[in-house]
Amino acid sequence: MIRLLIFFIVLLISVYLGIQLSHDPGYVLVSINHWSIETTLWFAVIALIIFFLLFHCIFLLLRKLSRSPTSFRDWQNKRRILKAQAKTQQGLIEFSEGYWSQAKNHLIKALPDTDSPLLNYLTAARAAQEMGDSKLRDNYLREAQQSMPNAKIAVELTQAQLQLANQQWEQALATLRHLQDLAPRHPYVLKLLMRLYIEVKDWSQLIELLPELKKHQVVTGAAFERLQHQTYLQAISDLTKYSQREALTKLIEHLPKNLSQDPELMAEYCRFLLTCNENQKAESILRQCLRRQFSENLINLYGQVKGNDKQLTFAESLLKKQPHSAELHLCLGRLCLNSNLWGKAKSHFENSISLAATPEAYEELGKLLERLNDQGGACTAYRQGLALAVHQ
Repeated sequence: MIRLLIFFIVLLISVYLGIQLSHDPGYVLVSINHWSIETTLWFAVIALIIFFLLFHCIFLLLRKLSRSPTSFRDWQNKRRILKAQAKTQQGLIEFSEGYWSQAKNHLIKALPDTDSPLLNYLTAARAAQEMGDSKLRDNYLREAQQSMPNAKIAVELTQAQLQLANQQWEQALATLRHLQDLAPRHPYVLKLLMRLYIEVKDWSQLIELLPELKKHQVVTGAAFERLQHQTYLQAISDLTKYSQREALTKLIEHLPKNLSQDPELMAEYCRFLLTCNENQKAESILRQCLRRQFSENLINLYGQVKGNDKQLTFAESLLKKQPHSAELHLCLGRLCLNSNLWGKAKSHFENSISLAATPEAYEELGKLLERLNDQGGACTAYRQGLALAVHQ
């Protein structure tokens, strides 16, 4: 609205001036030395306007020409940056599609003019790993570190990931230990350490790491409980396998409270105690665990312990709550057999078989029948147990 008003005002002024000049065109005389120019006022005004516009255009042209080298350089730089961006994008697409060599070449060619050299180097390092060139991979990782020194953790995390993927366990451990010094609370560093210890089956180191994993919520809830249980179980299994008695005893003594009477862990430990003829210690541990929680696995082991009459009394007390447990009847049969209670032993073995027939129960029944000079019955029991074992 304001522009329209101004336009009309200018138009009115122009019309007024035009009318005035048509009545009186005016007179202009310019005299310099012996030169003189005579013209109308109207023509002089138009000439001045044209001269001013011409001068202004010349001025603009000269200014543009003076700036042209800088503008040209800016244009060249912008063009190079756009080309680098295009090469980077092409390299990333090729990497995602599995064209490792082409991806690496495009990413490296884009480096001189890219504004994100770290991304190019790290992706090129991953591509080099996929090509099986560990030396080239490490070179790119070093270049990445030099291109952005404040991204040390990011570069070394990538290095650790690639070393783990390449099963370079010692190098990965060294990298992760260094990262742990730089960022002891970094969740992903802890996660990669956990993965490494699982891969190399270093259960003792993983046990030491468990509190940090829980504290920094790397693994939580049921997943942490499974990890903790499996770690201690594997540690106990390895120590029993190599008969490292002192280390095993120390580990059992320092078990977390929630695992101190875990049926699976205690079964593994008590199995080792039985091979060492530590029947009394095994019986005590098994009895404590069974009082807290009945377990088929533990009651089976309890029947293999060479103890005393109190052992039979305790096992019989479990029948009140577990009358239909085949493993409990098998355990009682073995304990009765050790106490020369042939009739009760036979009854328990038969009950165990009727509840859930197993090769073990048939074998124990066969041994008992042999002692009772029932060779036919013993052969039948052995045959049935063998047939069951074959079909299992």
